[in-house]
Amino acid sequence: MLVLTGALRQTKHAAELCALLVNDLYGELPSLVQHTALTPRYLRNGLAVLIQQNLLYHHTDPDTDVTSYQANPDACYNLVRSGKILDIIENQYGTAERELVQTLMLLGHARIADLSHAFGSRAPRINGHTNGDHDSRNGLIESESHLNYVLVRLIRAEIIETVRPDSFRNPQDVYREIENEVTQTRPGEKVTKTKGEAQRQIIDRIRTFRDQSTTLKRQLDQSGDFGTKRRKLTNGSAQNGHVQDHDAPRLNPNVVVRLNHERCLVELRNQRLASFAADMLGEVTGEVYRTVLGLLTSDFSRCRPDPLLDEVAPGQQPAVSTVDIFEHLDKSLNVQSGIGKTSKDKIDSQSAERVRETAPDTDDDSDDSDAGPPGRKKTFDVDEDDDEWADDDDQTGEATNGERESRVTFEDSANANDSRISQMRRHLLLLAESKHQFLRHCGRYGRGQWTVDFDRLMGRLRETELDAIIEQSHGRHGLRLTRILREKGKLDEKMLPSAALMKKTDVQGKMLAMQMAGIVDVQEVPKDSSRLANRTLFFWYFDKERAQAQALDDIYKAMLRCLQTLQVERHKERNILSFVERKDVQGKEEEVMTAEHYNKYNTHLEVQNKLVGQVMRLDELVSVLRDY
Repeated sequence: MLVLTGALRQTKHAAELCALLVNDLYGELPSLVQHTALTPRYLRNGLAVLIQQNLLYHHTDPDTDVTSYQANPDACYNLVRSGKILDIIENQYGTAERELVQTLMLLGHARIADLSHAFGSRAPRINGHTNGDHDSRNGLIESESHLNYVLVRLIRAEIIETVRPDSFRNPQDVYREIENEVTQTRPGEKVTKTKGEAQRQIIDRIRTFRDQSTTLKRQLDQSGDFGTKRRKLTNGSAQNGHVQDHDAPRLNPNVVVRLNHERCLVELRNQRLASFAADMLGEVTGEVYRTVLGLLTSDFSRCRPDPLLDEVAPGQQPAVSTVDIFEHLDKSLNVQSGIGKTSKDKIDSQSAERVRETAPDTDDDSDDSDAGPPGRKKTFDVDEDDDEWADDDDQTGEATNGERESRVTFEDSANANDSRISQMRRHLLLLAESKHQFLRHCGRYGRGQWTVDFDRLMGRLRETELDAIIEQSHGRHGLRLTRILREKGKLDEKMLPSAALMKKTDVQGKMLAMQMAGIVDVQEVPKDSSRLANRTLFFWYFDKERAQAQALDDIYKAMLRCLQTLQVERHKERNILSFVERKDVQGKEEEVMTAEHYNKYNTHLEVQNKLVGQVMRLDELVSVLRDY
């Protein structure tokens, strides 16, 4: 028996967008959910495709033998990010890793034995045996042993996770089932568990359920030092084009694996934050920040806490030392650039080296006074005998008795590294002193420890993106009014014109327009029971969560319209596109096609690139507002 249900938490435009994405890649499969009056053969084939691509949750009740199917909207939406994920995997891990991830995207999930059979057939054979020395000049997977190496590397990085039967169940259904098992009592049995104890048992069992997909990763971490040695990797292969296969333990061929999109979101967030820092502070500082983020998030499985576990931000955040950052920094990066030069007397070294062991309580934390909020411990990571700022001032000063010439000529490698680490450290201080607070200087071990307050930083980034949306939709005056309400909270309508330096009529018109758009709202407080307008106070307020939800729905609608427009454009040029898809035409379009049809084809490609590019930009907004 089949029971088909959908995800109720999605908005109308989000549901239409997910259905369109699946329809574009896998055909008219969403109709299976809406119309079950199909033959069993077509129904089974359609469900098999959706389950293979992880687009459906399904579970069979052992008591009633009823199978329930639910749409997986997150997996449907992740189809938009396939290109971004492949790019970040290639940049961070290599070409071979990108090829494996792309294969898993096409297959949904697969057994390691099937992957080995597919990739192992590429290996060159001599006298019926596989040649162990595979030259990965193109960076692609060329043998079964190479595949095993790539699999182990991605599993340890949590880019790939193992699949078990419970992986296809809706986590919310699992939570409700565990909650019922823990809280239910037999007839006549007294309740012995407190509410807190029951909640702890539920959380422990949910965490055990969630961590089952990382069991193989933990086993690989305990198996040896594979992956701990620092290897110079180029396009996913080791030095001299050979992969050290003996370092990678052999995997069970019956294990089923798939792509872990939660971990991929962590990599995409790192890339977004590094780009944000590069835009604000320069390319070199952005690359330094990218290295810091990679070290801090190496053990992060997801961007946001799991809502089913009621997780909160941990009290002890991961931190990384300056020495570790320096060891992992790209040697070709010129850390001397991107930092302004000034004399020592213009630098407040104590303020620059200030250590904050805990996150600031407010966004407007000032460095002018050492007396911060109560309970905040402050120290200064500066030593008068080893002042990096003084060293820089000496190096830029005038030489005396040939001292500068000898320093440059006879400088050993240790001093050169010390100078480079000091220059890199100033990029870290620049990130910490930025108004966006990209970093927090939290300790003194290893020439300084650094951490990132992701919740505060992403809150600032979401606020920036939301302000840009409001300004684009309602102008500078609308943005000014929302910022005032965000800072003041609820504000009387009579006080808004003076606070915003605007006319009363302009304020009323702008506030009504933003109220219709779902950005602001008004609360009426009557002075008496008559509820007359002149005896009522009107308090305007800005609801950030509601504004974000409305902005997300508008973005879903815009993405849907872009993809629908693309479908219309493809239908218009369907004859030309079907002709270009022929194998004897691919790569020779200009030679085979007439000038008129070739110009139409190029025009269609330009329109397609613009529409797809707009969808990617909108997806970046969705990631910032919803996922990161």
